[in-house]
Amino acid sequence: MKIQKTNNLLFQKKLIATCAIGQSDKSKKACIYELDSQKDSFELHKMYYDNKWQNNNYLEEITEEYERPNRRKQDRYFIIEDQDKNVVCISVLDTCGNSQNTLEYIETAPSLSCYNINSRPIKFIGETMIAFLAKLTQQQKKDLFVLEVAPKEPTRNFYFEHCGFTSIPENNAIMNKDKLEGLIRMNEDHTGSKIEIIA
Repeated sequence: MKIQKTNNLLFQKKLIATCAIGQSDKSKKACIYELDSQKDSFELHKMYYDNKWQNNNYLEEITEEYERPNRRKQDRYFIIEDQDKNVVCISVLDTCGNSQNTLEYIETAPSLSCYNINSRPIKFIGETMIAFLAKLTQQQKKDLFVLEVAPKEPTRNFYFEHCGFTSIPENNAIMNKDKLEGLIRMNEDHTGSKIEIIA
């Protein structure tokens, strides 16, 4: 019984949605969790030792912000886990705006991202996370705003060409609430599966 209690202390993450990643003919089930307890920083730290997360861009910043004692309550931290319980994507969504939610960070494990296009074993991971955030935002009847799109061609193509965001000044992006459904449906077509929000 003591071992079970210890494990429960480590894993406080909350299941928020089920989804799929990968192309529809070979997609795999996955789960989206929200990290909301201080103990959930364990999830972030174990990513440092995962080869798929080597050469990441934002993991350290996300971890530092998550572990601040005065972490902002309106910031919501989400991860996608594959069937083997590996974290393959992480995002931070600021939900304090009255008319928009703000995507502050999103990162797919570098070995699985569009920057590794020739050898990545599975597609549509980042798209699935964005579609999930769009679905949450749609439920709140808000627009989805992206803070500081990285000025790299693959990233810009992902947001503006692939997902259909509109570019706005200062390297930001926005998708109005009336366009969110199109992004969600595109992901359903690509993965052959719907994102089911359960919490």
